[in-house]
Amino acid sequence: MKKLVKLLMVACMTAALVGCSSGGETDRLEQIKKQGYITLGTSPDYAPNEFYIEENGKKKVVGSDIDMAQAIADKIGVELRIQESDFNTVIANVQAGNVDMGISGFAWKSERAEVVDFSDNYSRDTGETSWQGLMVRKEDAEKFKTKEDVKNAKIKIGAQTGSIQYDMALAVVANKSDIVAVADTTSCAGLLSTGDIDAFVCTSTQAYALMETFNNITILPEKEFNMDPDEFYDRTGVIVAKGDSSKALLEVINEVIEEAKVKDENGLDNLTKWYENAVKLMPFEIPEDQINQLETAE
Repeated sequence: MKKLVKLLMVACMTAALVGCSSGGETDRLEQIKKQGYITLGTSPDYAPNEFYIEENGKKKVVGSDIDMAQAIADKIGVELRIQESDFNTVIANVQAGNVDMGISGFAWKSERAEVVDFSDNYSRDTGETSWQGLMVRKEDAEKFKTKEDVKNAKIKIGAQTGSIQYDMALAVVANKSDIVAVADTTSCAGLLSTGDIDAFVCTSTQAYALMETFNNITILPEKEFNMDPDEFYDRTGVIVAKGDSSKALLEVINEVIEEAKVKDENGLDNLTKWYENAVKLMPFEIPEDQINQLETAE
């Protein structure tokens, strides 16, 4: 009897180990297929990648990243479900396995790559230089002619928690303590408008959207205040939980990205189509000369 119990225990342990392998029960892609849906984590405050519109009296998340997420769901043959959160929480949710993938304009950073796995780059090739800018109150705009002026002023600068914009803010503050970490860009704009902070780093696209709501703030000129002139953050990827359990899912995601870069008979690829569709849905207007400069990362 004892021998039988031992054999059963060994068998159970073996089964458990098999279940923990990349091809077993914990394989993320197999789980997705079994449950019939894939869960996307995103922070919808970043047009045209992901943002809210109102449809039939309800908020709906749309954008170029959302179209790509739908293409991934379609490729697998499952429903797409969206879980919204602030930007930093998306990474934490992916890392913890609370969502299947995260798409929110994530720029590749070594620190991020240590805790999540990145897909291939899906940045749209616009042929233009995307730019990260600095917003201030209109009444203060004339005070700053260069980034050095901003640094010497020792002002409080806001940036979204966990974003590359936070890293960029380090270049224009005298001390790290002068950076105010905020959960989302709308909150940053509100704090700037009321004088609780003096500037904040964001993309030009976000700036145009925020200026529609807060009429006393503006973005400083690109020539002097491009916060990423060397395009250091030029790789954008889908993130998944780190490890072998995500390997098959990541392969599918990379297939979708590769297919999305293939041009049709009109010379357009899906990345461009998703982007152009998203721009049409944005609930604000942008200057015509900035239309091709919206592809940015966080």
